[in-house]
Amino acid sequence: MAWPDPGGGLALPPWPGKAPAAAPLLVLLDRREPQVLALVAPLGDLLNPGERKRLRQLRRQEDGERFLLGRGALRLLLGGWLGCDPAGLVLDVGPHGKPELPPQEALGQRRGELPPRFNVSHSGDLILLGFHPLRPVGVDVEQRRPVPEWEAIADRLLPAEESERIRALPEERHSDGFLAAWCRLEAGLKARGLGLFAGAPADEPPGRDLELWPLLLPQGYVGAAALA
Repeated sequence: MAWPDPGGGLALPPWPGKAPAAAPLLVLLDRREPQVLALVAPLGDLLNPGERKRLRQLRRQEDGERFLLGRGALRLLLGGWLGCDPAGLVLDVGPHGKPELPPQEALGQRRGELPPRFNVSHSGDLILLGFHPLRPVGVDVEQRRPVPEWEAIADRLLPAEESERIRALPEERHSDGFLAAWCRLEAGLKARGLGLFAGAPADEPPGRDLELWPLLLPQGYVGAAALA
């Protein structure tokens, strides 16, 4: 779903139910929309000192806006759903850079429950956030663009059958096919808490199911969401 709503409001999207089979809740921000750019200043007030430092290190305006909108919206949404101050949320970072809530931050939940799971991705003008109440979630979005080196990357990182499917496409669609496959790869890895060159965690059960969804995004973008 797009957020804020078309009328410019900041109504909190409904939190999905706690069924493990529920699809992830997806929130999309588009920097080209005036009501989204209007969020830059208020969301900036929610960042902690470490996030503000990271924001200052981003030299390009568009990089700063993507980071601020992604991290600020994440805080605002989680704070609203958990009933706590968004600026006071403690966000840990996993071994591969994935932000996460420590268990003690799962305010309003019963003792022993896991905190909500979430993930953020951005490219071009889009910021995509994914949430699930129980299962690890991963999202990835990419702006369509030529990728001249796609074949070498695909042969190194994608399954052989995926690379062959891309090669079977008309030449003018190779880059788009590769980017779609890349989004599925990244979303799946992020849902499982892995980096591109990491193996499966030692405590992960064999044959763990991974659910993947291709996403319908504004023209010029491809994306995917995954649940582990």
